[in-house]
Amino acid sequence: MKRRIVFSVFAFVLLSGFGFSQIQYGARISGSMTNITEVHSWSKARGGFQLAVMARIPVTGNDILFFEPEVNFSTQGEFDQPQITDDFGQIKHEKQKVFMTFINIPLNFKLYFTDSDDEFFALGGPYLGIMVNKNIESKPYPTEAGRNKFSSFDFGASLGFGYSIGRQLEFSLRYSYGLADMVSNDYAKKTNSTSILNLGVAYVFE
Repeated sequence: MKRRIVFSVFAFVLLSGFGFSQIQYGARISGSMTNITEVHSWSKARGGFQLAVMARIPVTGNDILFFEPEVNFSTQGEFDQPQITDDFGQIKHEKQKVFMTFINIPLNFKLYFTDSDDEFFALGGPYLGIMVNKNIESKPYPTEAGRNKFSSFDFGASLGFGYSIGRQLEFSLRYSYGLADMVSNDYAKKTNSTSILNLGVAYVFE
């Protein structure tokens, strides 16, 4: 079922530009820091990456506003730090990997500040996410992360800004925040949102 959804959205993204004469395609690679807010008492962000393909579709005829759908492979999650007591009665925190892999589909609109080839831009829009893999590091003692039930579906919004060189080589900083509750049985019963800070470079083919 997950694969059908991914392939359906991917096909939509690719075919959505056929009615436009100026559609362009590109690729993006980026590094990211990810976390799941509010879920574990002691946690740290995970360093990850994203690999993406994208389309740039003009919305207006002045080379300023574009629709930029994307399909990306995203490594996400966090390092939990469960509290344990050692043999001497001392309380300490030991790292536990809470790693997930998602296929994310951002549906961004990109606004260049002018029609110049070299120019700053802002972008933003909703995204959908589908988990394709989960890896919770096992421990010889019970942990909160080990008993958590993680959602396989995510959605939220992204905002970012960047700089384009020749409308081909582009650098951008983005932040994505999820609106779905990613953990249904956390102790605090809070909304546990995806959080991704992302720095990347894209190349748009002529």
